[in-house]
Amino acid sequence: MRSVDRARPGLAMLAATGMALAWCLAVGAAVGMDPMLVLEFAAAAILGLWTTLLGRDLWRASRLRDRLDRRSTLKMIDGVAVRVIRGGAVEAFVLGILRPTVYLGDASLALLELDELAAVVQHEEHHRRTRAPLRAAAVEAWLLIVGRSRAARRLLSARLAELERSADAYAMRRGVRPASIAAALVKVDRLYSASPAFSGAADHRIEALLNAAAGRPATRTTPLPYEWLPLVIALAVAIGCHLGDVSPLG
Repeated sequence: MRSVDRARPGLAMLAATGMALAWCLAVGAAVGMDPMLVLEFAAAAILGLWTTLLGRDLWRASRLRDRLDRRSTLKMIDGVAVRVIRGGAVEAFVLGILRPTVYLGDASLALLELDELAAVVQHEEHHRRTRAPLRAAAVEAWLLIVGRSRAARRLLSARLAELERSADAYAMRRGVRPASIAAALVKVDRLYSASPAFSGAADHRIEALLNAAAGRPATRTTPLPYEWLPLVIALAVAIGCHLGDVSPLG
C-alpha cells in the first residue's frame, strides 16, 4: 500500500478536496445552514497568518539579495551563472522569486575541489530552475504554524528533504558523481551547518547518494506539494460549497 508521501499529488489533492466537499454537502443538508461559515473564518485567519509569514520571509530574502548583489560579481562555473560573494563563507544558495540567482561564497572556491564545486553549483542550478526558494519558504511558514504537530513536521520536513534530493539527482544527470556531491556536502555541512541550501537535509541526501553510488535504483516518490495543499483545498471547498448552493437550505 502506498504511503501518503508516495501518493500521486493530483489524485491525493482531488481525494482530499472531494472528501471536504462531501462533508460540506452532508452537513448543509442535515442542519439547513451554511456549514462553511465558521470554517471559512478559521481558514482565512490561518491562511492570512501563513501569507504574512511567507511575505515576511520573502521580503527579508529580497533585502538580502540587494545587499549581496553589491558585494558579488558574476562568474560562470561549470556552465552555470553564479554570483560570487566577496568575503563570503563556504556556502551556496539561491535567492529570488521571479528571477532566482545562484550565490556562492568565495571561500568555496578555495576549499572545494573542481568536481565538488560542480556538484554545488549544479545542485543550486536545479533550485534556481524550479524556484525552490519560494517553495521552501512556503514550507517553512507552515512549519512555524503547525510545527508542534509531529505528523505535520514529519510531512513538511520530508517535503524539504525531497527538494534537496531532487537537486542532487539533477546534478548527477549533469554528470556529477555521487561521491563528489557527498564530499562537498560533508565539507559545507561540517563548517557551516546553518548554510541555507546545499547542506540541507543532509542525512536524507547521504542515504540517496549512497544508493546511487551502489547502483541501486532511486526510490520513486512524488511527495505532495504540502506548501500549497491547504490553500488549494480551502479555495476548492469554499467555491464548491457556494456554487453548489448548500448554504441555507429550506
